[in-house]
Amino acid sequence: MTQLTKGANVAVPSDAVNIVVTWTAAPQAPTVDLSTLLVTATGKVRDDSDFVFYNAPQHASGAVRLGPSSPGSASVEAHLTGVEDVVERIVVVLSADGGPFSQVPGLTVRVDDATSGQVVAQFGDMGATSETALVAGELYRRAGAWKFRAVGQGWDSGLAGLATDFGISVDDAPEQPSSSTAPAATPASAPAPAPAALRPAEPSPGEQPGSDTSQPYAAPVSPTPAPLQPPQQPSAPQQAPLQPPHQPQAPLRAPLPQQAPLQPPHQPQAPQYEPLQPPHHQQAPQQVPSPQMAPPPQMAPPQMAPPQMPLAAPATQAAPSVVNLDKGHVSLRKGDRVSLTKTGAPPMSRVFMGLGWDPAKRGRNIDLDASVIAFDANGRELEIVWFMHKKEFGGAIVHLGDNLTGKGDGDDEVITLDLTAIPPTVMHLAFTINSYSGQKFTDVRNAYARLVDAQSGAELVRFSLSESDRATGVVIAALSRTPQGTWDMRAIGQFANGRTVKKLVKPAVQMLGL
Repeated sequence: MTQLTKGANVAVPSDAVNIVVTWTAAPQAPTVDLSTLLVTATGKVRDDSDFVFYNAPQHASGAVRLGPSSPGSASVEAHLTGVEDVVERIVVVLSADGGPFSQVPGLTVRVDDATSGQVVAQFGDMGATSETALVAGELYRRAGAWKFRAVGQGWDSGLAGLATDFGISVDDAPEQPSSSTAPAATPASAPAPAPAALRPAEPSPGEQPGSDTSQPYAAPVSPTPAPLQPPQQPSAPQQAPLQPPHQPQAPLRAPLPQQAPLQPPHQPQAPQYEPLQPPHHQQAPQQVPSPQMAPPPQMAPPQMAPPQMPLAAPATQAAPSVVNLDKGHVSLRKGDRVSLTKTGAPPMSRVFMGLGWDPAKRGRNIDLDASVIAFDANGRELEIVWFMHKKEFGGAIVHLGDNLTGKGDGDDEVITLDLTAIPPTVMHLAFTINSYSGQKFTDVRNAYARLVDAQSGAELVRFSLSESDRATGVVIAALSRTPQGTWDMRAIGQFANGRTVKKLVKPAVQMLGL
């Protein structure tokens, strides 16, 4: 076995190798994901299909695929004879979620001969500091043969920044900011070299085996990638109303009989020209109420105003009231809203959103991804929490992992929330489900979102999606902060074509009325 140092290389003795990454899994340590990029002579991928990662675990050629993984271990299998001629490098990429790689103990990369099981080489001293994405190593062609090179250089901007530099269309990275706020696009551990240094160089004949005196590895020079953290100073969020006043056409359909009066049949006239308490029968609002409710004589002329007067109602008109959790469990229908409060109880704190679905046909796997998008009061995207960026806001929002089949009872994916720890700039949380592989929601049944009290395990609210659509994404539910600092949950259930959560950002803004 050859012990490699950063920049050193070793010949690969077999056409089939396994690259195994190990680390010490600890409760407070970041989680580590492994992915690979198949790169051409340009230093970039041909298209997004050359990105082999958790949700696309095998390349179309079949030559590269993710291997077994467990807490503290991940691997990739490469069958080198099957690699297309245009591919010159297979780049092994690591991403850390929940902290930089300096907080990942015992990080080691090992090259195994898949045929004999023999360990070919090992690389364990990467010297990582603030990086959240690393190129651990790479398999590359040299003079008709394959070699492995120890790299250990990375990016502070996470997997999105790294992938962007290699030509991946990372939909889940925020949009490019203005030039005044854009960070540098160079790797965290090395300056950007000239283009001549983008490919590994063959050691000169006088070099010792396993050494490499070529220039340090660096990512391809490319336009500056967008940072994962958008600007933290939204414009005057306190002045934007939580629930847009143009939403009353979707009144709450309360599940409890005594709450039925919350559904007025029609929008009343402007409040200054009508009785404080309209009758609860089907008469039109402009009809004269009972004598005891009649307006003063001086109010008669405004009541005779044309029907279009409601269009001129003030923009600050209050939204319809919502039910709370006083009666216990609430089942929502599309468009319903419920306040996550109980009279006399402290504000709701630790909850989790469970999202589930089943294949419409037996024996078929449905690989969907659940995510949550955080918005400020003006509809600006703040953060996205998904299976490759599992933790945000200091752990106030955590994604517990991906489900690749949709089989089994119970929640397929779970997102935990500490509502009291979410920053005050976050006013809305949109929960989405998308199909990266392009599967349609006509292939899905029993999709739902349910909110659960994390302390007691009691289900608080459930919304079951009864519709289907030939779309690849759905915004299923949302949590919104009230002016009082509490939270409401709304059942949305609207479809959109988006194979990634990033493609669902704009539809979510529209569906929330932001």
